[in-house]
Amino acid sequence: MRRLHRTSPGPSRLESGSGSSHGESRSSTDNSAPTALDRAPSLSKNLDRTSMTPLEALQEMDNQHLGESRKDLLATEVLVADPEMAAAEKGTPGYPGGSPSTSAGDVSDDEDSLTYGHRQLLDEPLMVGNVTQRFKVLREQEGAGDNITIDVREFVLKQNRRLRRVGRVWKWYDWLNYFIPLAGVLRHYQWRTDLVADLASGLSVGAMVIPQGMSYAKLAGLPNVWGLYGAFVPVLVYAGLGSSRQLAVGPVAVTSLLLGSNIKDIIDAPVQDNPNEPHNQYAQDQYNTACTQVALIAGVIYTAVGILNLGWVTQFLSHSVIGGFMTGASLIIGLSQAKFLFGYNSRPDPASTAVLKLPSISFPRHDPIHKQLGDLFGSTWLPYFKWREFVMGISWIIILQTMKFLGQRYKRLKLLRALGPLTVTIISIAIMNIWGLMKAPASIRVVGKIPKGLPGSTVGMFSPIHDFPSKIGLAIVVCLIDILESISIARALALRGKYDIRPTQELRGLGVANIVGAMFNCYTTTGSFSRSAVSADTGSRTQVFGIVSAILVMIVLLVLTPVFKYMPQNAQGAIVISAVVNLFNYTEWWFLWKVNKLDWLVFNTAMFCVAFLGVEIGLAIAIGLSIAIVLYKTAFPHTAVLGRLPQTTVYRNVKQYPEAKQIDGLLVMRIDSPIYFANVIPVREAIAKYQRRTIAALVPRGIALRYIIIDMSPVTDIDASAVHWLKDWIVDLKERSMQPVLANPSKQVMRLLNNANLTPLLGEEFIFVRAHDAVQHCTERLIEEQKAGVLPPDPEDAKLAEVDVRGTLEDAGVKVGGLTGGVAPIGDVDLYLSPNGNARKRKE
Repeated sequence: MRRLHRTSPGPSRLESGSGSSHGESRSSTDNSAPTALDRAPSLSKNLDRTSMTPLEALQEMDNQHLGESRKDLLATEVLVADPEMAAAEKGTPGYPGGSPSTSAGDVSDDEDSLTYGHRQLLDEPLMVGNVTQRFKVLREQEGAGDNITIDVREFVLKQNRRLRRVGRVWKWYDWLNYFIPLAGVLRHYQWRTDLVADLASGLSVGAMVIPQGMSYAKLAGLPNVWGLYGAFVPVLVYAGLGSSRQLAVGPVAVTSLLLGSNIKDIIDAPVQDNPNEPHNQYAQDQYNTACTQVALIAGVIYTAVGILNLGWVTQFLSHSVIGGFMTGASLIIGLSQAKFLFGYNSRPDPASTAVLKLPSISFPRHDPIHKQLGDLFGSTWLPYFKWREFVMGISWIIILQTMKFLGQRYKRLKLLRALGPLTVTIISIAIMNIWGLMKAPASIRVVGKIPKGLPGSTVGMFSPIHDFPSKIGLAIVVCLIDILESISIARALALRGKYDIRPTQELRGLGVANIVGAMFNCYTTTGSFSRSAVSADTGSRTQVFGIVSAILVMIVLLVLTPVFKYMPQNAQGAIVISAVVNLFNYTEWWFLWKVNKLDWLVFNTAMFCVAFLGVEIGLAIAIGLSIAIVLYKTAFPHTAVLGRLPQTTVYRNVKQYPEAKQIDGLLVMRIDSPIYFANVIPVREAIAKYQRRTIAALVPRGIALRYIIIDMSPVTDIDASAVHWLKDWIVDLKERSMQPVLANPSKQVMRLLNNANLTPLLGEEFIFVRAHDAVQHCTERLIEEQKAGVLPPDPEDAKLAEVDVRGTLEDAGVKVGGLTGGVAPIGDVDLYLSPNGNARKRKE
């Protein structure tokens, strides 16, 4: 028989291999599984294991200072009860100081031992966020209520000792590798092979980011050179601090759109048509300062999220939300750049824009899609349209898309994808200089003068920060999008390249990169979809490719910026439009329609709200809808009536498996969710509904419903509201001559039931390990009641009921008339927190 081991409500005790706990002997499995202390006898030989709690034993070992080897020390401290922690015990690649360990089979499964492990291998130095969690784990190990033998002070002291011990185990270069991953990369760098691949990849990404960065800076309303600054300083910082080998950091379209559509209203200053040669230099300086301050705030938020392990907040940004957001943003970005292809400069007459103006709520911060369509429509019919710029712009888009297609289609031509923007830049500058199209009568608008040299310091711009609430709100929105974008790209590339990344290190690296970048004329930067794909396709091996890319940008800043003076603005617009085409994810729209209509609804909500109401409002509405759907699913959890599949002891939903059989007099149900205050009422109503239906089906046959069995395996937790409901439910059923039964409750649920004194009220003999055990036990009680003439009163009905009961069990090959090897009621198995019930059943 499968034996489970009870966790006593009192303090746990460390045991020797042949010792006992609370008067109960170990099973044969436990005798063959040495504890952590058994694996390090030199450290534990002087300890009295039977008189000390686990915390006291480890504290005593901390104070012994025996100077044993690192292996023995870590083996003493590490005890893992599940496979994931056992794998972590073996040491994770890329994490310095990985500890040696024994196999998972060497770990005792006795829950009286250190179930969760008093020391996990430290993935990172102790932070505030995980102190509370680890203290909670230790509280659970020590028991509940008055049996807690530790306090916060003891716990913090132990964590400090643990951290000091790791400091003794890790060498200085281990700490350096942890905080600066590039240092570890360079220690094992293969200069002959890795350097060639990183050079090719870095040059390709650099050639792509130079024109893209300048175009994105213009989209953000900043001087073009700021895009080059953003492709230089933050890239160098991230190359040293990031853990991804292929993530290309720099300016991106969505962040540029967010800044361009919001900063102008935060500073309340006129937007300059050409930031490189502004008509109002003071207004442009204010704009630049605001962008720098937002980048600084975003960098601080990035770093804080990484340090405090708060990256889980991005879980509320579902794939549907991001897909719809990106699609809507691509429409806005594309239309915002279309004016450069049409030669549109001044705002057209309002009468012309009214043709396509749609009724909607007006939000002054945004240029919704119908407003931009109206502007473009007006410019078509007024003298603002310039056919030369239109022809040039369409030509650039055709060249860019053709090179992108060839690079994706043919592996030998994969460099064409990266060289497309640079090719268009060179050709457009050459055409402008050869034919002098910047002069009348063509008068094609050009980028203008771009300053030469490295970026200067902007530390003086950090204070004072005016309109701080508006800027921090914008920074939070930028961080939400950038974090999800960067981490998703980094994970996808790591999966493709078969290596691991550290998300917290990624966030810290991006945060520091933005903070340092803000000190040198950079706006917010993050990982780029297109450039990261190019880095992966061109075979980058390590973060060194980012350094190569930054060096190429630095050379351009020092020498080649005057060349870009005559780059036409229609070429920049074409580069941006070509880059955001891939963001328009129509395939995802069709996929969601076929798979999940709710996700499809979220996708469309995000897309249309972003397009017509603006980026921030659209994103907020889409996130709110996603959270509402999550709350709806948890507030109305799935419940099911279970039946036994023929010739098995497996119980499944009778709607999904019509062949599943139910037993007269029993109702077996499953609740597929934790039970808490938000879903207590729907759960109660669902159980009452199935209860009424079952009674209505049994009454005409003269059969009473006697047992209601709840399969609690999906119920991972319950709260106080659920406990109150369970108490009322148990009392109500017993008053109506029905017995509630629980099958497979978790340890947490059992602990709460025990603390609320519901275990005696329910009956310790009515808590089982499996649903089948509960069904068999209740069925035998039904048979005994039928034989005793308790129910039903009609002999014919009793005969029918007995045949149904026995037939159901005999179909599964189970012996009827006594407990068999397949049954495991709580009285026969040391389970959870009911030692009295176990003892009583053993006596019986």
